[in-house]
Formats: sequence, C-alpha cells, structure tokens
Amino acid sequence: MLFLGLAACAPFGSGPDRDAEAIAVVERAVGAVVPEANGVFVTMAFSGPSDRAMSVRLYIDPVDDAALAGAVDRAAGEAWRTSPIALVDLTLEAVAGDRPEDPPRGVEQVISLRPVAEALGIQSRLVVSGRLILPEATLTTRYGPAGRDEE
Repeated sequence: MLFLGLAACAPFGSGPDRDAEAIAVVERAVGAVVPEANGVFVTMAFSGPSDRAMSVRLYIDPVDDAALAGAVDRAAGEAWRTSPIALVDLTLEAVAGDRPEDPPRGVEQVISLRPVAEALGIQSRLVVSGRLILPEATLTTRYGPAGRDEE
C-alpha cells in the first residue's frame, strides 16, 4: 500500500514512460523558445548506471553563425531548465531542413557547432563531431540550477 502511495506522488512514472514524458516536455519547451527551428527532436540515454544524458537536435534552415548561436543557446538553457530528469550532460546538434515525421536516432550530416561554441565562449573541446556536449557543471555555470532544483 505504501508503494502505491509513493508512486502516486511521483511527478512522472518510471522507466521508458518517464523518459517519454520528459522528452515531450523538453521538445515542446525548446520548440517554443526556438521558433525559427523547423522541429526539435529529443532523446535520452544512460551514460552510467543511473546517469541520464539528453540529446537535443534542432532542425533549422541554414543561418549565420550568430543566429545559430542564439538558437542553440536558447535550446540548451530551456532543455536544462525544463528537464524533469536529472542530467549529467546535454548534447546539442543542428541539422539543416525540416524534422521528419519519424526522425532517426542518429544522423551523420550535422551543422558544425564549433563556431557556436566560439561565439558563446564555450571551450572548443566540448564540440565533438560537430555536436556541442555540455556537462552538468557547464550547464549549471551558464544557465543556473537545473529547473527541477529550483522548487
């Protein structure tokens, strides 16, 4: 009986359902703050026994480096603030074009975010294969406490 009471108090379910709900929350939030994007695709993965990592892909028409930096910065901040699941890192990637109805989990052709990192004053070593990988410490320093920590 106690177990049922505790489960009812949890803001999200567990396992894949919890991830799916978190993904939906973040996709909506990022889409709202990056209206120039043609779609957002979010995935979650384990990066250790209980550590969660999130990936946010922006589908966006080719834009100049400053505009892309602004979009990526807003996406990262919003994902960090709205994720109901604790994250150890956040990967951001940009892909030219429109979001397909069923996006692939992985893509090879990404817009390099190296100029974005430079424009935002983020260390270039955090750009891997064109993707920007922000560890929890960088996210906290840049965007403040995670949204779930501000309650």
